[in-house]
Amino acid sequence: MAPICHVLYRIAVAAKDKVTFFDMESSSTIHSCEMPIHFREDGGASLHPSGNKFIAGGSDLWVRVFDFHTGQELECRKGQYGPIRCLRYHPDGISYATESEDGTIRLWKTDP
Repeated sequence: MAPICHVLYRIAVAAKDKVTFFDMESSSTIHSCEMPIHFREDGGASLHPSGNKFIAGGSDLWVRVFDFHTGQELECRKGQYGPIRCLRYHPDGISYATESEDGTIRLWKTDP
């Protein structure tokens, strides 16, 4: 059986104008990125299974893909008609889902 990837123990927290990643095994901060959006009451972030990129979205209705190491924005997509409440990568990393205040769930394809 293949070993469990260490990325599974990472969690992303979006607050104010930052996304911060924590290692759940050691309870330590791994990395923090300043964002071009502000996470007030809405939004969140999700780390890609590879650990090389993450998605983030919030009140501005845009879903953005960022490089984990540099924080550089790689993609920006619009498709929700209300603030984004939740985002999650599929475990295979080929797609992700976003959920909006307007009650819709959208599925997105991405590069693995």
